[in-house]
Amino acid sequence: MSKQRYWLSLDGNLCKRPLIWELSRNFDLIFNIRNASITGEIGIIGIELEGDVEVIKEAVSWLEAQGVQVEPVEISTIEG
Repeated sequence: MSKQRYWLSLDGNLCKRPLIWELSRNFDLIFNIRNASITGEIGIIGIELEGDVEVIKEAVSWLEAQGVQVEPVEISTIEG
């Protein structure tokens, strides 16, 4: 079991799509939204994913395939 944090950047129609819901339906992970800001057509989400390392990698690859920019959080900048 692993816990990893990421910044997700979305734009355009991705902001209107229920990506986190789709992620929860497709992958056996625990999600914790640590921070989120959506203004107009731009969205930034700080998310923590917990689960099997391989499943987390698959989920990140899936997000990137959907057009989401995914950046790992190296330090705990999204504490709260």
